[in-house]
Amino acid sequence: MSDLASTQASGRTAPVLDLDPYADEVLENPFEMHAALRAAGPVGWLSKYGVHVMGRHKDIMPVLKDWESFSSTGGSGLADIRKPGAWRPGSPIVEVDPPQHTQVRTALQRILSPAVIRQWRQDFEIEAERLADEVAARGSFCGVRDFAETFVATTFPTALGLADSPQRRENLFLLGALNFDGQGPRNERYEATQRKADSIWDWYLDSMKREAMLPGGFGEKIFQAADAGEIEPETAPLLVRSFLRGGLDTTSSMISAALWYLAKDPAQWQLLREDPARIRGALDEAMRLETPIQNVCRQTMREVEIDGVTVENDSKILIILASANRDPERWENPDRFDVTRQTMGHLALGTGVHMCIGQMIARLEGEVLLKALVSRVSKLELTGEPTRALNNNLRSLATLPLAVTRA
Repeated sequence: MSDLASTQASGRTAPVLDLDPYADEVLENPFEMHAALRAAGPVGWLSKYGVHVMGRHKDIMPVLKDWESFSSTGGSGLADIRKPGAWRPGSPIVEVDPPQHTQVRTALQRILSPAVIRQWRQDFEIEAERLADEVAARGSFCGVRDFAETFVATTFPTALGLADSPQRRENLFLLGALNFDGQGPRNERYEATQRKADSIWDWYLDSMKREAMLPGGFGEKIFQAADAGEIEPETAPLLVRSFLRGGLDTTSSMISAALWYLAKDPAQWQLLREDPARIRGALDEAMRLETPIQNVCRQTMREVEIDGVTVENDSKILIILASANRDPERWENPDRFDVTRQTMGHLALGTGVHMCIGQMIARLEGEVLLKALVSRVSKLELTGEPTRALNNNLRSLATLPLAVTRA
């Protein structure tokens, strides 16, 4: 499809944008790109990748809610996973639409029952308190590797029911990096991650199997749901795969981001100490500002019109969630971290039928970990500049040097 054909509109054309969301300098600091995208209008044409692109909150929200016109079945990334040569099958929860999506989501919601979440809370709190005691005693630590990643890599795979092993932590974070790099273009970043992942592929495939699931974990319950006919048998290992590939990195990113913003603003940390009920708001505000999953794609299922611009049937649209989450038309002082902000409507977790199914797990992990730290630490501060881990679609820190003073 030519640029001209792809941007032909009824009344006007979508502006052609010479922007690259996957360039190193943009991944480091995407905010200038976001502003240019929003200024261009409701929808543009990303010439480098041959896809439409959106960045305004008010325009993105209805698109994400209209799954019949804007489908997930073409894949959450740039590539159309329905076409030959796709590097992976679609996720049975993220990249399907109703009624299949409804069936799978209903089964998962039954598995992730309030009773299960209550048990996890008890288990997670024990680990959170142990880790908070450890870093408080040390005085200085890396908020990413020593704290956020350590906690998530300990609690989540165990809840899933994946047996512990010396390589479990590193392998799961590598799989997460591959998952999110794979949502962008097949650039050198993705190819390098794939080469690393090739060395653990047998471990990865074995980890999705029923026999790899420990008794009592929700991975085992996914296979039991297949036994009961609640989901298709072939769906069970793919659901386990989805949790393996996406259940650690985003949560660690959220927790690390919250620590970073809190360390930069002692008054915000003090607000949490005065009222730990604000922790949930702090996590949502960190998600809004950093948006761990920066982008998501949708495929048009018919010819659609977006604010007068015609987008042809079977067109890929790159939706920049991170841009919407700092849109000044939606948020007052959008770049400011404020734990008292009303964050309802942020898009870091998506919206509509595809809103993140695992959000209650991520929120639970973040809440218990920050609560444990807040109760033990009177002062949180940066001791150096954080560094970023560049990924095609996951925004996260690689290092976060912190110091704490015990309460």
